[in-house]
Amino acid sequence: MAEKKGFFNFLKPDGIIEHFVALLESRIMIAKIEVKEEIAHILSRGLVTFALVFVATLFFLFLNFAFAFFVGSAMQNVSYGFLIVSGFYLMVFIILFLLKDRLGLDKYFEKKLSHALKIKK
Repeated sequence: MAEKKGFFNFLKPDGIIEHFVALLESRIMIAKIEVKEEIAHILSRGLVTFALVFVATLFFLFLNFAFAFFVGSAMQNVSYGFLIVSGFYLMVFIILFLLKDRLGLDKYFEKKLSHALKIKK
């Protein structure tokens, strides 16, 4: 008989509403935790990527300085070395600018970013 009383208490409208509200609150808390974990994961990946890009940029910058000084010393004028290196990068920029649509760079980077952020289409 005690089982029936407990079962009927469960079926009372007040009990159902209380259980539904508790379930809803639990779902909201789980969703908040999952969002926080996803944000932490994305931020940590972003910070690591930023640090790697920063160090690689410094390496590339100093490598270019060294190459410019090398070319300049070979030509017996350091200014010429920097002009030649910057002219090379100007040519690369112009080529990439003119071929950006043909190479599909924007679609490539869009795909990489959506994959990194796990955006599903």
